[in-house]
Amino acid sequence: MFLASSWFGQRARDLGHQLRLAHSLRFEGVCPLPGAAAPERAALPPAPLLNVGAAACDALLPPAEPDAAPRRPWQPAQIPAFLAELARLNCQTAILPCGTDLQPGAHERGERLLGRIRRGESLAGDEALEELRLLDELAAERQLAALAAFLHGLLRGAPGLRVALAPGPSPAALLTPARLRLLLAELRHPGLGLWLDPADSATRAAAGLAAPGDWLDSFGRHIFGVSLHDYAAGRDGLPPGAGTVDWALVADYLPRGALRVLALAPSYPEEWLAEARSALAARRVA
Repeated sequence: MFLASSWFGQRARDLGHQLRLAHSLRFEGVCPLPGAAAPERAALPPAPLLNVGAAACDALLPPAEPDAAPRRPWQPAQIPAFLAELARLNCQTAILPCGTDLQPGAHERGERLLGRIRRGESLAGDEALEELRLLDELAAERQLAALAAFLHGLLRGAPGLRVALAPGPSPAALLTPARLRLLLAELRHPGLGLWLDPADSATRAAAGLAAPGDWLDSFGRHIFGVSLHDYAAGRDGLPPGAGTVDWALVADYLPRGALRVLALAPSYPEEWLAEARSALAARRVA
């Protein structure tokens, strides 16, 4: 099992230190997951301590300007820099956050709805959610075409690389089960799969969108890795077993070779890591 880089918080800011600490805590290595602050560049330890199981594009590359308009979390021009960072880390699995639908107003509505979910509110019958459901599918198809072109360039640029798509928690997420089926059918590449985040799935389900089982039923064999944290009342980053995630369902679908990454919030102390691992083992996930 790997440890998410975000758990370290202020304990360790450079990746080399994180890797050494993870090893001392009996983890295989570290994974910078979507949304994590980019680890500071530092001298990397030698093998076998240098073990970055997977790394997210947005956690390795410089962030967008703070005042910039919402945009895709990936850009074709970033491919060489991203591949160079993956090579530096000897990492063979890239996580690609797919971001939100960029049609006018969609991103902002999605963020407002996400904020309400995280405050524990119900979105049943919400007009703003219904507006998101009615967005122009043709415009979404153009965004998917751009994503497919990016993926083609990324996979072509690094033979042997695996790319796991991460839908994200937003109700305005571009990627849905139907759209992921289209991408997989169009590209037909064995190196393309899904990064499963059960807490994100629960967040979207709280908005009345696809249930977690919809993703597992359709894409179980395509799962390259999973972020292991729980969800309850709008909060994620909870220890597995402390929320509403159906871990038995996850265990039934999770491929044996999928990367497993414990992703507790930075507020949890070191002692909680062992308890979380035990809880996951008891649920047949670890």
